[in-house]
Amino acid sequence: MPELKLQQSRLDGRYDVLECLGRGSYAEIYVAKDNAAAEDAPSTVVIKALNIFLQETPDAELEHTLVANFQNEAVALDLVRHPHIISRLGHGTAIDLGGTTFHYIVLEYMPGGDMAALSRHHPLSIEKAVGYLEQVCSGLAHAHMCGVIHRDIKPQNLLLTSDRKTVKIADFGVARFEATEGAITRVGTNIYAAPEHNPLVQTAPLAAGALAKQEPLTVAADIYSLAKTTYSLLAGEAPRRFAHEPITAWPEAISGHYWSEPVLRVLEKATQTRPEERQQSVAEFWEELADAVLPPTQPLSVAEAIKRRPSSDWMLEAEEITQAPPRPRFEPGLPVATAAVGGEVISTAKRPKIVVPVSMIPGPLAAAPRASAKDIVRAFPDQPRNGKANLPRQPKATSRSKRFLVALILIVCFSGMLLATHRYVTSTWNPLLRIPQLENVFVVGREGVTTTDVNLRGDPSSTNTAIGLAETGSRVKVLAVNNNWYEVQVTQHGRPKTDPYTSDRGWLNKRFVKLD
Repeated sequence: MPELKLQQSRLDGRYDVLECLGRGSYAEIYVAKDNAAAEDAPSTVVIKALNIFLQETPDAELEHTLVANFQNEAVALDLVRHPHIISRLGHGTAIDLGGTTFHYIVLEYMPGGDMAALSRHHPLSIEKAVGYLEQVCSGLAHAHMCGVIHRDIKPQNLLLTSDRKTVKIADFGVARFEATEGAITRVGTNIYAAPEHNPLVQTAPLAAGALAKQEPLTVAADIYSLAKTTYSLLAGEAPRRFAHEPITAWPEAISGHYWSEPVLRVLEKATQTRPEERQQSVAEFWEELADAVLPPTQPLSVAEAIKRRPSSDWMLEAEEITQAPPRPRFEPGLPVATAAVGGEVISTAKRPKIVVPVSMIPGPLAAAPRASAKDIVRAFPDQPRNGKANLPRQPKATSRSKRFLVALILIVCFSGMLLATHRYVTSTWNPLLRIPQLENVFVVGREGVTTTDVNLRGDPSSTNTAIGLAETGSRVKVLAVNNNWYEVQVTQHGRPKTDPYTSDRGWLNKRFVKLD
C-alpha cells in the first residue's frame, strides 16, 4: 500500500503539511498550514489527496473513473457553496517526496470533529439535535436546489466547528447531478444508504422488472439517509437493526418522551423502501419533524414562535456566499499515472509541482544570544577595589588646544548646514534621497489588484522566462520587494487560469499592481 510521502513537507509553495488525519480507499486526508492565507481567512486547511495506488495499480478505466469522481467532487462543492456545506479553497497536482504524482483539493478545516463522535455514547437532547438538523436541512436543501444529490449523508460526514455550534455537510465524493445522471450507481454506507442504491438488498417484495429497469436517483435517497442520521443522533447508536428497512421503534431508553411517537412516525415515513412513499423534499421532511417535536400543551401563540420554518430562510443573499476558486481540470492518464517504478520516474508533458521538505525551507533568522548580567560582571578585571577605580591616566590636553578644537568643530558644522540648505533649496541635492525608502517596508503583506494581464517571473527581471500569469483584476499579496519589483502570491485570479500548472507565485513590476 504505497502511501503518499507528504508529512513535514511544503505543497505548492504555501501549504505546510502537518499530519495525516486518515485514509480511505483511494484518498488521503492531511491537515496543513496555509502560509499565504488572507488576514481574514483561517490558516489551517485540509488537503484531500487522490492516491489511486493505495490499493493496487489500477487499470486505465478505473483510473479514469477515480479522477473523474475526484473532479466531480470539486465541481459539486463549487455548485453548492453554502454556510452549512464545506468549502473548497483550491486544488492542484503535485509530486510527493517519493516521486508519486497526485491530484489534490484544499478544503476548509473543521476542528470540532463529526456528529458521529459527538453522539456515539451520549444521545443528543431533542433541542440540540433539532438545532443541528435545521442546519443540515438548510445545506442539503440548497444542494438539491442546485441539482446535486449527496448520496452519502451520515453522521461521519457532518462536521463541526471548534465551538461545536455550526455543522457543515462534507464529502461530496459520490455526489451526482440530477440532470446528467442515468442509472443508479451503488454507493453509500449500507446502514444509512437508501435501498435504491442497491436493489439486490431490498427486503420488501420487488416489482416485476425492478432489476431490469433502474430508475434515476431522486432527492428521496438523501431524505432516507437524513432520517437514519436523525435516529443515530437521538438514539446514540447507529440504526444497524434497520439496515435497508423502515425505522419502526426507538431504544427503550428514549421511547417514553413526549416527542418519541410523533418523531418516529416522521422517520418511518422517510425510510420507506419505495422512494415515492417518502417525503419528496427536505423542506417537507423538516416541517414534519418540526411539528413532531413541539410540546403538545403549548398555547398556539407560543407554539407558533417555537415552530421553526427555516425553509423560508434558506434563500441566501449573494454576498453571503464566498466566490469559488478556479475550477480544476484534472487529466486522467497523464500526470496521475506518473509514479516511481524501479527507481525511475515516468515523465509527463506537463510536470506537476514538486513537494519540498520543510527542512530545506529557510526559516527566520535566529536572534543573537544576549549575555546575562552575571556574565558581564564576571568579565570585568579582578582588581582590588579601594573606593577608586584603577583606570589608566589619560594625558590632559591643554586649554588652548581644547578651544581650538571646539571652534573648528563649530565652523565645520555651520558650513555643513549652509551647504546642505543650499543644495536642498536648489534641488541639486536632497538629503532625503539618502534615506532608505521606508515605504517598501510597509508594502510587504499588503494586498492589491492587477491592472492588466502581467506575467509572473522567477526573478525580479523582465528578461527571465514567465512562470505564471496574473490576469486583469487578480487579487495578489505582496511577499517581498526588490526596487520596482514585487514578489506576489495570487490569492484569487481575475478569470479562470488557462494553464492550471503554472505558478501562482512570482515577481512582477509594481506599476501593474494597485494596492488596497
